[in-house]
Amino acid sequence: MNLNSMAGKILYVEDDEINAYLMRRYLNKWEVDLASDAETALILAKHEQYKIVLLDINLGDSKMTGVEAMKILKGNPLYINTVFAAVTAYAMPEDRDRFLLDGFDEYFSKPVDYENLITFIEKTLDD
Repeated sequence: MNLNSMAGKILYVEDDEINAYLMRRYLNKWEVDLASDAETALILAKHEQYKIVLLDINLGDSKMTGVEAMKILKGNPLYINTVFAAVTAYAMPEDRDRFLLDGFDEYFSKPVDYENLITFIEKTLDD
């Protein structure tokens, strides 16, 4: 595990190629690893430690959701200081509450307000 990389490393879990491309463009000043499904995210998380994990909830053909992947990662003591954010098309007010109750630290509905997301990342990485 590359523990020194945690300082500003971000993991984004997204099955939609266009959303993944846009996120990488907006977050290009940070080191962002991309996983197209939860299983790949868990493999990456064994080799790197991330300060922020951004998870889509509905991961298409993946065998698990973003919520399930988040809970597995949060169960790992190495991820106790990691910040988890849901990035999802579930956009009703009760969805935000549900994902925060599920254990996410932050919630962003799609289409993502990139200014708010960037502010969140800057604040998180400064802590």
